[in-house]
Amino acid sequence: MLQESSSAHIPDCRTWACRCAGPEGNLEGAGWCSLRRPWLLRSCVALTRPGNGQAGRTRRQRPMTARPVDDHDIVVVCNAQQEVLVALFDQHAEVCLVLDGMDRRYRPLDQRLLDQCEKVYRISSFDSIAELSAVAVDLRSSGRTVAEVFCQAETSQFGAGYLKLLLGRSGNPLHHVAHRDKRLMKELVRGAGVPTAEFRSLPDPADAAAVTRIAAELSAPLIVKPASGYGATTTEKVDDAADLATVATGLTFDVSQRSHQLIVEEYVTGEELCVDAIWSGDKALTFVVHRYLRPRITVLDNRLDGSMILLPEDYPELYERLRDMHTRLNPALGIDSGPTHVEVFERPDGELLFSEIASRPGGGWIQLMIGAYHGHATWPLAASAALTGTIPALHSARPYVGGISVRPTVPGVITEMPTDEELSRHPGMITWHRRRQIGDRARCDGPSDWYLFLIFGADSEDELVDLCVEAAQTLTIRTDG
Repeated sequence: MLQESSSAHIPDCRTWACRCAGPEGNLEGAGWCSLRRPWLLRSCVALTRPGNGQAGRTRRQRPMTARPVDDHDIVVVCNAQQEVLVALFDQHAEVCLVLDGMDRRYRPLDQRLLDQCEKVYRISSFDSIAELSAVAVDLRSSGRTVAEVFCQAETSQFGAGYLKLLLGRSGNPLHHVAHRDKRLMKELVRGAGVPTAEFRSLPDPADAAAVTRIAAELSAPLIVKPASGYGATTTEKVDDAADLATVATGLTFDVSQRSHQLIVEEYVTGEELCVDAIWSGDKALTFVVHRYLRPRITVLDNRLDGSMILLPEDYPELYERLRDMHTRLNPALGIDSGPTHVEVFERPDGELLFSEIASRPGGGWIQLMIGAYHGHATWPLAASAALTGTIPALHSARPYVGGISVRPTVPGVITEMPTDEELSRHPGMITWHRRRQIGDRARCDGPSDWYLFLIFGADSEDELVDLCVEAAQTLTIRTDG
């Protein structure tokens, strides 16, 4: 889901980084800079390094004695991910970059970042097995060991996983497929003893016999969605099983959704929880549980789309149960490094049901929220974890942190958005990030159609919920529709 972009250039970031980084290089107290340059919440700490000629405090050096990566190892980065590259270069990593046609057309990188890469491979698409195979062969011929393959973009996960397999970073050809295809994902985790909702595969929604069989075998309400979908897009609830055929054949797919095979599963009532973590082997260097304020499938019908971090001291048993779930999930899916994002349902009776996992950070507002909670953006932490097996000390901006996504209610051209002055005065505001501007066209075509992220801090959970609810009602976006 994470699809951040920025038009800022490297010199601009370096100019502001010394003002942004707080004590010990963390983001605590860095709100002024992040408000003026919201994208810096991801990368400003990584850009503040000794020897760059800036005034102000520099980031504390991380201990390198436990560095697990050889100095001659390389890191492969898939797609134009500025924040990932900056974080890796800050760790003095040697990077090989793989760009596809969409990167070159819509996400051009500053040439100075490209110049720092050991190699830059340009392919047409991460769906091209031939081109990815050629990249892998060239990398292998160098005799260098690949320490890690970073991929943030959801639609490139299949290709990045295939690249990992060819480069020896994965030993099971099913694992990277299971990170995207929810049918295989659920099959493998159920085999590891992790409960999931009942589900069936529907490869062809026009297959009347298959639809009839599934409708008889599962209990309504049902959820129907692409088996390799993401971000709650093309996801529909079916209240009456008799309507399954109509809903399944009427789905509209995003152009980036290559496969139109479906998964149908029983709808689960209860709370939707998420776990965002960064792994080094079987150790969770970060482990954050947060709860959606409303089920994501319903966000187009209400104004409250967001989540709030649950503190481990407030929910010790929940954290213990989710950590235990991860000890079974990770081996079943071949996860031993990097960021993960897991979604779990908590039934009214307390039972936890696995929903899905992604081998990338959670998208939308989530990393902005977790960055405020950790005092560090996610990718510098992920880079440090991959290259040193450690991360710096974490410092929360406020005891309780949450975030919401604000969107217009009707499509059209955006005519009104909250101003920076309004946002900076709003109680509890830590930072924000604009994905759209006045004059842009609003589509309002799905839960992952992003416009404005707001991150709040509070001294209690109840206060945080009130802040999020009030902001969703008053800090609105209007269109001419």
